[in-house]
Amino acid sequence: MNGSIYTGASALLSYQSALNVESNNVANVNTVGFKSDTVSFADMMYQDSVGMGVSMNDPIKHFEQGSLVETGLDYDFAISGEGFFTVTDPLDGSTYYTRAGNFQTDAASNLVDGSDNYVMGVLPTITGDKITSDFSKNIGSTIIEDDTTIISSNTFATDYTKTATTSGISGTDYKTASNNISDIEELRIAYQSAISAYEKDITEGEEASFHIDEVTFPLITNADGEYRVEITINGVKYQEDFDTDVATTLNNLSDNINDTAGIISHVDTTTGVLTIQSIIPGQDLLASKSFLNEDVMVITNVSTESGSGKNLVDSIYTELKNLIESNGGKIATVQTEIVKTPSGTPPTLGVVSLNLDTLGISDNLVGSLVNDNGNIYLTQNGATYLIAKLAPVLFQESSSLNPEGNNLFSATVESGEPLFVAEKAEILNNYLEQSSTDLSEALVNLMVWQKAFDANSKTVTTSDELLQTALALKNS
Repeated sequence: MNGSIYTGASALLSYQSALNVESNNVANVNTVGFKSDTVSFADMMYQDSVGMGVSMNDPIKHFEQGSLVETGLDYDFAISGEGFFTVTDPLDGSTYYTRAGNFQTDAASNLVDGSDNYVMGVLPTITGDKITSDFSKNIGSTIIEDDTTIISSNTFATDYTKTATTSGISGTDYKTASNNISDIEELRIAYQSAISAYEKDITEGEEASFHIDEVTFPLITNADGEYRVEITINGVKYQEDFDTDVATTLNNLSDNINDTAGIISHVDTTTGVLTIQSIIPGQDLLASKSFLNEDVMVITNVSTESGSGKNLVDSIYTELKNLIESNGGKIATVQTEIVKTPSGTPPTLGVVSLNLDTLGISDNLVGSLVNDNGNIYLTQNGATYLIAKLAPVLFQESSSLNPEGNNLFSATVESGEPLFVAEKAEILNNYLEQSSTDLSEALVNLMVWQKAFDANSKTVTTSDELLQTALALKNS
């Protein structure tokens, strides 16, 4: 038996397989998220110190980072670093993993890949009210994130400007309809400011309280029958001259103060005590320069303002809610919360839906997608709703994943179970990862293996010629 023929034949088979692998790499040079295969060879067994040929080892899939290209498309995602997106087949529920983030939406507004597999993510717990089209006033939108959770909270109200009414009576918390609207706006601004501060410093904070001052005015005029009352609040002077009687004059002063947004005032005409209060928890109120005619009136501080963190947010929200509802309006809040998956553990995943109605968040389906390193939000009417978190997973032996085609891989016993990786991956929106095929290297390999194939074909033909010569000599 001529061993050189079999040696050459082993080389032909090996290099043909290598050419097939490298051709596949070249063919997928423009395939999104494609990971090229690397070919290596091993010599075969030896007999009497003579090698018996060559074999090609199983191709090794290398998951090195491909270049990232900005596309500007809303549903394009790329992983910068290690890890895979998770998708499932909607027909049989099979789970696959991919680096190709060229996603889109299906007819039901689910996020899907190019093969219509569902894109999977960590889904939020949704609590509170559904924001319907009746709620047209955006009160406040906030994203709160710490080491363990991500929360989006959005508050809307009906159009309270159409339902506001006059409240109180003269001298006692009297507010016209327009005054009540102004007070709601002051509370709304304070609420937005409070949640902005809370986003930066996520703490329970100090218990909230109101600033309250009191002034006691005598209930009689002076010897000349004069009765002019005056007080300065937050730099604004309020003054009333005698009108009919002392009680009416004090009521007029209180009503004048109540015309100012963010302040409420009432007077006890039996004691002459004028009480002024900020309607906003934690907001300062500076009362000064109080006079009755030429006499200085003592201003007594009953309560000082305080409040911070979540306590202040909750207190202002309660006041805002009460005021809106007392003026015929309604208020609704929806909260979505995701508990972060600890790194190194399997994530609990569900189908990512971009339908706010299906999620029970809003009946207005128009929204724009926003990504913050895998945190997926939909924005609408100034509100930002957290709807999912894309959780890249990693395997102990990524090279042992089974390629399924269509840019998909399946887990194997050798690859191990998928584990969430937080610190090794960043998810970018409006980007795609390109193929990892190095075209120049691939072309060089093709030429080298083609020459190797040609050379080994020559060894086979030469060995065959020698064999034919030997047979001819034997038969002559």
